[in-house]
Formats: sequence, structure tokens, C-alpha cells
Amino acid sequence: MSWQAWLIFVPACIGMNFFPGPNNLLALVNATQAGARAALIAGLARLPVMVLMIIAVATGLELLMAQGAGALAWVRWFGAGYLLWMGWQAWRSAGQAIEFETVKRPTLGAMAWREAAVAATNPKLILIFTAFFPQFISADGNPAAQIGWMGLTFVLIEIGAIAAYAVGGHALRRWLEGGAGAAKLKRGTAMALWSAAGLLTLT
Repeated sequence: MSWQAWLIFVPACIGMNFFPGPNNLLALVNATQAGARAALIAGLARLPVMVLMIIAVATGLELLMAQGAGALAWVRWFGAGYLLWMGWQAWRSAGQAIEFETVKRPTLGAMAWREAAVAATNPKLILIFTAFFPQFISADGNPAAQIGWMGLTFVLIEIGAIAAYAVGGHALRRWLEGGAGAAKLKRGTAMALWSAAGLLTLT
């Protein structure tokens, strides 16, 4: 993975990690109902699920690259198209209000279980790893090692997102419920994804 690709990967990754998706909104709701500390600890339960997905992707890419560079090129073009589609979905949803699910003071164990379950059943998360990560793989490098470094970066940024939504708590919820804040965040994510897709087609 070249440093040029890294400069594209990190901003796009930040946009996806901080997007108000199911897990981030769940962490935010947990924070408003059980406190920031409990929400942050519970949010970490999604990380093992992500690590398992990343390991599966690394294994699959090694097998794919054994078929030749042409197979990887097809995956990269598919992934660039997926980034464009994700950006469009984020932009289109900017005008939609965010609805927060409410539950009665859940226990820490219940919150952690829900975080893991939501991550495991989120099809967009699976597609992020299978369509987004391969865009930055260098054909002349070890795919597992490259996926490992990207996965570590993704997980660290994800921890930052968990902390932001958990610690932000009430203030962040008010900002997102107001409509304007959510629209800015979604449109910013869309621009990051479109920029990443465009730059990838030029590299």
C-alpha cells in the first residue's frame, strides 16, 4: 500500500466510521440512558466482530490474488462503484430525520450484546471490508499484511467514533436530532466517499 493510497484511505475511513449508522446511533442512545462510560465499554463489543470480518477478508484476498492481478482489478472497480453508491445513499438521506430507538435502562451486558449483534448483522459493514479494503491493496505486496494494517487503522478510528458518540451523549444527540447537524454529517461523508472513489480511479 503506497503512501498516496494511505492518504486516500484514512479520510474515507474516518467518514465511514463516524457516519451515523446503526452501531453509532446505538452507542449514542446507550450513552443518554446509561452514561458515557457504559456506552463506551459496550461499544467495544463490536470490535471483535469487525476483527473476524477483517481476517476473513484477508484470507479471501490471498486466494483471489493467487488467480492473478486481473481478478484484483475487477474487485477494485467494483469497490469504487460501491463507494460512489454509498456516497449517493449518504447524500440522499441527508434530508431524512434520524430516529433514535429507546430502551429502558439496559444493563451493560445487554448493551454489549446488542452492539455485537448489530455489527454482525449489518450488511453495509460486510461490504465495507469486502469492497472498500481491496481498493488499496498493492498487487506486489503481501495482501494479508496490508489488510492487517488497514484493519488496525480502521479499528482505531472506530474506537474514536465509539468514544465520540458515547462521550458526546446528549449534546451530539441534540445536534443530530435538529436535522441540520445530521445533514452536514451525511453530506460530508458523501463527499469523502466520492472523493475517495474518484482518486482511486486515477491511481
